[in-house]
Amino acid sequence: MILGLALTACTGEDRSGERPLAPVVQSVAVTVDGSVATMEGHVTASHNSTLLGCGFHYGNDTIAYTAEAEVQSHFFAQTDSLPAGTYYAVSFARNGVGKTYGDTLQFRIE
Repeated sequence: MILGLALTACTGEDRSGERPLAPVVQSVAVTVDGSVATMEGHVTASHNSTLLGCGFHYGNDTIAYTAEAEVQSHFFAQTDSLPAGTYYAVSFARNGVGKTYGDTLQFRIE
């Protein structure tokens, strides 16, 4: 008995136009003014799927918050007033396929 196999070549060709993919997001910057931080993110792609949400997860070793931003490719969110300390911020974006995260940024409240 002979079994037939179908092989597909991996060519590195961009085929994102054929199917939806999770968004690609970047954590751009965090600017601190007193006890409030403004976080900036950027969605660079949301292949064939509508962007449904974006924002930031931020906090430190003992607290964690989520700040939703207006749904757009370049987005901003502000923290509430934070006590002095070192914090992190991670951008996220969500579409119909999934949720992805940008790099972790660190900032300090004096």
